[in-house]
Amino acid sequence: MKKITRLFGLFIILLVAAACSKESYEPTPTGGNGGSEIQNATQFTKDVLENYYLWNKEIASAISSDLNPSTCTDPIATVKKIRYKQGGGYDSKQDEDRWTQLFDDVTPFLESVQGVETTNGMSLSVGAFNNTTPQEYFFIVNFVYDDSPAAKAGLKRGNLITTYNGNDITEANIDAAYYGETTATYGLAVQTGEGIADTGEEVTLTPVKMYLDPIISSKVFDVAGKKVGYLMYDSFDLDSAEKLINTFKDFKNQGVTELILDLRYNGGGYVLTENLLASLLAPADKVEQGALYQQEIYNSILTQAWSKDDEDFNKTFFTFNHEINKKKLSTKDANIGLNKIYAIVTGNTASASEAVLVGLSPYVNIVTIGQRSYGKYCTGYILGVDDVYEKAPASISKWGIYVMITTYADCDNKNLARPVGIDPDVEAKDNPMDGHLLGDENETMLKAALQTAGKSYTSVATTRALSSTPQMEIKMLHNKYKFGKRIKQLPTKIELEEQ
Repeated sequence: MKKITRLFGLFIILLVAAACSKESYEPTPTGGNGGSEIQNATQFTKDVLENYYLWNKEIASAISSDLNPSTCTDPIATVKKIRYKQGGGYDSKQDEDRWTQLFDDVTPFLESVQGVETTNGMSLSVGAFNNTTPQEYFFIVNFVYDDSPAAKAGLKRGNLITTYNGNDITEANIDAAYYGETTATYGLAVQTGEGIADTGEEVTLTPVKMYLDPIISSKVFDVAGKKVGYLMYDSFDLDSAEKLINTFKDFKNQGVTELILDLRYNGGGYVLTENLLASLLAPADKVEQGALYQQEIYNSILTQAWSKDDEDFNKTFFTFNHEINKKKLSTKDANIGLNKIYAIVTGNTASASEAVLVGLSPYVNIVTIGQRSYGKYCTGYILGVDDVYEKAPASISKWGIYVMITTYADCDNKNLARPVGIDPDVEAKDNPMDGHLLGDENETMLKAALQTAGKSYTSVATTRALSSTPQMEIKMLHNKYKFGKRIKQLPTKIELEEQ
């Protein structure tokens, strides 16, 4: 019996298809090196879902019928159609896979989870004008990344955008306007007593390929005789690991005992960085003891393969020692020994952001502030064709899939985020139009957290808010690259037996 063996950095994958294993790629049911790009991509997708997908048994019939390389014409749409939703779906508060996704070019997705994007550097919320045909939208700037085109143009939190290249923002151009991947002109607006009015001012932004530093703000506040740190963290990318350690060393040197962890826009990222952050936030004695941080459930194929060699294959334990980007990192000298964490969450808080709160909750006093989080309770791999096959047709060399492989839980086998998100202990609503930048003690959600921590405000800060008239409403548009990710890197050894 042959196995597929693929060297992936320091990782080795051995993949065995449900019917038989393949040493080289068979793009059609009858084998050979022929087949169209769509046929080849369909076979790749079928092999991955049969072997890695958490709910492979639940959708086995659909995998077999809908991902038939001889008949499937759109594997990308097919994955969205057949991914698991038989539990009743999100609205019925049961499991539903909203994240497994196939790409005909996985490179932008891979780069984005590493913190690199071709971008104008704006984080945006989306508003919708009511009673317009076609539907018209506007953007509110949440923040801009340092040294980005948007920052250099003077844009900042609270700015309003109503036009894109001289046109109203509608369904026809909203994606292009939102992601800002090509040179474009944005028309600015201001809030008025009755809603939003165009100013006639425009800014032209030319996107650049850049690293988006996810540590947006870090500060220390004096609150009721104690030092409270504030960290606004935007994404669990790998390159932020060392800066996180240095940030916490600074907190420790300043005598911080409590922390406001702002995850309101953090859609997730790598489990490796999540584990590192958890070791900075957990009680030092629990990290020293190697207490159980999280446990996960895989499908029966992966469970059988890994449990033979390691009974703890599905468990993650706290540790001070981490290896990220081939660097050995220690968090021991940066662990504060926090007394309490105030976590700012919204519907944009997802995946690894929720997971770190889930895993820490049995060990740390966590107070959540904001709105219900998104509800991403599972973990995925990013697999390209080269991660699966020794040899594959060149036509699908760029294809890849983000596939859900586990659900996670805390040491007591509980998950506060499953399936519809973490409900906040203290209600507060994000308001980018309040007139204050992130990290300002008068910014709406930070103020709510500081008040929860014991800070008294002697006067009411001046704020601005969008009109509550029926002319507009705020809707969320999640960033396709930065949202809903809890990504495991491939393990040191996968050895699957024939099923």
